[in-house]
Amino acid sequence: MGIRNGLHLILKIQPALNWTPSCPEAVYIPTGLETEPLYPESKEDTVVYLAEDAYKEPCFVYSRVGGNRTPLKQPMDYCDNTLMFEARAEYEYQLTVRPDLFTNKHTQWYYFQVTNMQAGIIYRFTIVNFTKPASLYNRGMRPLFYSEKEAKAHHIGWQRIGDQIKYYRNNPGQDGRHYFSLTWTFQFPHNKDTCYFAHCYPYTYTNLQEYLSGINNDPVRSKFCKIRVLCHTLARNMVYILTITTPLKNSDSRKRKAVILTARVHPGETNSSWIMKGFLDYILGNSSDAQLLRDTFVFKVVPMLNPDGVIVGNYRCSLAGRDLNRNYTSLLKESFPSVWYTRNMVRR
Repeated sequence: MGIRNGLHLILKIQPALNWTPSCPEAVYIPTGLETEPLYPESKEDTVVYLAEDAYKEPCFVYSRVGGNRTPLKQPMDYCDNTLMFEARAEYEYQLTVRPDLFTNKHTQWYYFQVTNMQAGIIYRFTIVNFTKPASLYNRGMRPLFYSEKEAKAHHIGWQRIGDQIKYYRNNPGQDGRHYFSLTWTFQFPHNKDTCYFAHCYPYTYTNLQEYLSGINNDPVRSKFCKIRVLCHTLARNMVYILTITTPLKNSDSRKRKAVILTARVHPGETNSSWIMKGFLDYILGNSSDAQLLRDTFVFKVVPMLNPDGVIVGNYRCSLAGRDLNRNYTSLLKESFPSVWYTRNMVRR
């Protein structure tokens, strides 16, 4: 990540306040005056976070059960006492998104932490190595922002922010490929805060485990929702499967048709986890319709097919470096266990 001035960028993720905005968040309306920053190779800029160094340690250590839970190290030293001259009216940060592990592509998702900011100053962030030619950012979508001080003082969670938002084609990279940039400006509400930016509302493997633990400890819902382990991933994380139906004392349950739902085959598509949570909240609820559905069907639910990819921050792939959504027909059980066992469960 390239940088100008003294903001600290860290890939350390914290849990967030669960809240619902009081009104729909406004989309960004382009003015036609948005700038398109270009960042040629320059040795004058100060690099404060270098992903190539931060990820030298094996990522399997960070993804496996019982792995290293300390934050990834910050490889660059800071010289906050050094006087820096900047003629611009805003502080500019050039960021490069790490590709999915063991690939050289799939750069369309981000979630990072920043600290050491000053309130009231215009900061510009530009992510320079996206690969898709079109984006919802040119149709009003805005980056997500979370402030720990805002959460503590005002109970405000994730919110859409940003001005001067534009997604555009930039200059070719060193490999000759054309990339696309996302740029936006923002003024932080507090000095020395700890803040986060994200592409979509985060939903982590820990969030899922806490949610399932709540179901398992509920004396009512646990009667008709049984949680089991479908399989283990390459990093030995558990892939859970939920069986939801009204229990019967005889074999009549075999006459019920099955409904199979899965989510989060692509780690960066966090919206699928929120949709799955909404479905589970409903089907495990006490409404008459939910009761009728449980009486009529057997629901088999795999809420997170790719926990390894979620844990290491991939956008699309598993730790095999492959898209699980393209490998449902594969016979390689050891390489793609979650989709192999899901397919086997469907066939039964």
